[in-house]
Amino acid sequence: MVKDRFMKVQVLRETVLGVDVVRGFARLCDLSSASQADIYDAETNPMGTQRDLSPKHAKDAYEYVTTEKLAFWPEIFLCVRDRAVIDIIEHEDGLCTLKIDMEKIRRSKGIKISRVDGNHRLHYADGHAEGFPQVTRPVSFCLAVGLSRDQEIKLFRDINNNQRRMNTSHLDNIAVRLTGEKRLRVEDPHLYIANHLSSDEDSPLAGIVFSGGKSSSAKFIPLRTLKTGLEYMFSRPSRLSAIDDIDVQIKLIKNYFDALYSWQPEAWEEPKQYLMLRGAGFWGICFLGAEIIDRCLANGAYKPKDMLKLLKSGIDWEWHRDGSFKGLSGRAGALKIRDMIVAELEDESGASLKSIAAQIAKDL
Repeated sequence: MVKDRFMKVQVLRETVLGVDVVRGFARLCDLSSASQADIYDAETNPMGTQRDLSPKHAKDAYEYVTTEKLAFWPEIFLCVRDRAVIDIIEHEDGLCTLKIDMEKIRRSKGIKISRVDGNHRLHYADGHAEGFPQVTRPVSFCLAVGLSRDQEIKLFRDINNNQRRMNTSHLDNIAVRLTGEKRLRVEDPHLYIANHLSSDEDSPLAGIVFSGGKSSSAKFIPLRTLKTGLEYMFSRPSRLSAIDDIDVQIKLIKNYFDALYSWQPEAWEEPKQYLMLRGAGFWGICFLGAEIIDRCLANGAYKPKDMLKLLKSGIDWEWHRDGSFKGLSGRAGALKIRDMIVAELEDESGASLKSIAAQIAKDL
C-alpha cells in the first residue's frame, strides 16, 4: 500500500452521463487503502449506502484475483466525499494527475472516499487481514467528484438495478466448456451428469435442456434446474450414490427418465400443461428417482421396464397443472410430491449392489 503521504495516478477526466469523473489504473491495495465502505445499518448508520459485506464473496474475489493468471474485473467505482483529500492537476496533453492525500485519509474518522461499486473486490486487498497479503495487481477505476450523498445513493441503486444477472444455466454451460470432461467428472459430478443427460442422443432429456444464450421454446428445462435436481437425487445415501462409477450412474438415471417418459408421455409432448418437467414437479421426480432406482437395484433390476413397473405399482397420478400436485412449489413442494408417490408404491426387497453395477458396466 502507499507509504508516502500522497498517492499519484495518471487519469483522464470527463463528464459521463452528468457525472464528473476521472478514470485510470492503480494497484488494488492502494485503492483499498484510499477508500472505505459505508455500510448501511438502520440503527448505527442509517445514512449508509452499501449493503452488508459477505465475507465469503470477498474471499472468493480475493482468491480469484490472486490465483488466476488471466483474470478481469470491470472498473471499481469510487466517490470522493471530501474534496480536500484530492487534487486533480490537468496537463496540456489532456491527461491529468490525480493526487490523493493518504495521510488525511488515514487520520480521518469519517469516510473521505467511498466505495460505490467494488467493496467485495477491495475488502481484503490492502493486506489488513491475517492470511490475506496485499494485492499489488493493477485494476481500472473510476472516481466520481462532486456528488451529494443522495446522488451517490442513487447511482449505487442504478448500478445494481440495471445489472441483468447472468443466467445461471449459461454460467453452468461456460463451466462445462472451460473445465473439460476429466476435471468436471471430479470437481462437479452433478454438472457432468447434467451435461450428459442434456447432450447424449439416447437421453430422454436430449434437446429439451436450456444451457443459456438464445432462448428456445423447445428447451424448457434450464441446465441449472437439472443440476439442482441431480443434487437432490444424490442428497441422501442410496445405492445410486454408493456406486463409484459415474458412467453407471448416468446409465441408471437415463433409464429412470426413459421410464418416466413411458409413464407420462404427455408431460414431454405438452410440457406447459404438465408439472412433471417444471419447477417443483421436476425436482419432485428427481427426489423420487433416488427411491425408484434404489428399490430396483435392491432386486437386481435396473432397466427402464423395471423402473416403469415400479412407478405403475402406485396409483394413477394426475400430473396436469391443475391435478394432484397443484399449488406445490420449491424444494418443500418437491419433497411432498416424492412422499405422496412413494407412499403408494409397492414395497419390495432384495439383492447385491456390486454385482448389479458390474452387470450394468458390461452393458455400457
